Amino acid sequence: MKVDEILAVTPPPECLGDSIEPAAALARLWRANLTLLYHNQRPHDVEALKEKIEELKQSEIPKVTLQGDNWERLSEVVEAMQKLVRYDLILKVMHHRSQKHTTDWHMLRATQAPLYLLNPKPHNTQARILVAMDLDHRDAAVQQLNLKVMAYAKLLAQAKEAEIHVVYAPHLSRFLHELDLISPHEVEKTATANCAEARAWLEAEGVDPANIHIKPGDTGQVVRDKSCKLKVDTLVMGYFKRSGVLSQLWRSNAERLISTLHCHLLVVPADTQ
Repeated sequence: MKVDEILAVTPPPECLGDSIEPAAALARLWRANLTLLYHNQRPHDVEALKEKIEELKQSEIPKVTLQGDNWERLSEVVEAMQKLVRYDLILKVMHHRSQKHTTDWHMLRATQAPLYLLNPKPHNTQARILVAMDLDHRDAAVQQLNLKVMAYAKLLAQAKEAEIHVVYAPHLSRFLHELDLISPHEVEKTATANCAEARAWLEAEGVDPANIHIKPGDTGQVVRDKSCKLKVDTLVMGYFKRSGVLSQLWRSNAERLISTLHCHLLVVPADTQ
């Protein structure tokens, strides 16, 4: 897998954090073209951005472009840009409540490329990448998404010189658990047996067997807890988009996680080529 085109959304002034330097570092490493997108109706220091572009052009990035747009909603601008350029990775700082012009879940539903959401205030982290997967699913689409997620996780792990951990949270019925009809240990034992083939694949991909974590429970809670316990730099997970009325009522695990994570989040959509 090769990353050729990177898009970085410059954060508005009220945001902490930066997307330009992380994007530039990856563009240099992967020899990818870099586009910086800013909202020209917000008080960005455009002259400073132009100076930054000239500085980046002197580095080992093949092509650097600056683009401004009068967006109503950032996701709509990015969606339109993707029709002209096939971006392999999009970076932006995680949404803050004070921002009114966009939300990250809008971006998740609009982007075709993996979306790297940078936490402006990550907790004390270590060189670890945590990959959330459904290892026991036999659906071809889920298995294909697992392959894509792992491919991007490996790229990021190489870039950050980080070790990869994998977490899988098999469903644990709270109702049956409270009735003592099923135990987490039983669910974990069954899931571990069912995941033998997936575990063998992960080991072949270079994942240490000790870094494969299977813990029954609510997926979002298990993933969030494991990311905190391991003090991971980035959580990587797949994303199936939803459409229609239900998309307005329900939010995916990726969408719910955004506001509670203490690390960066890389989301790989299922339709990534």
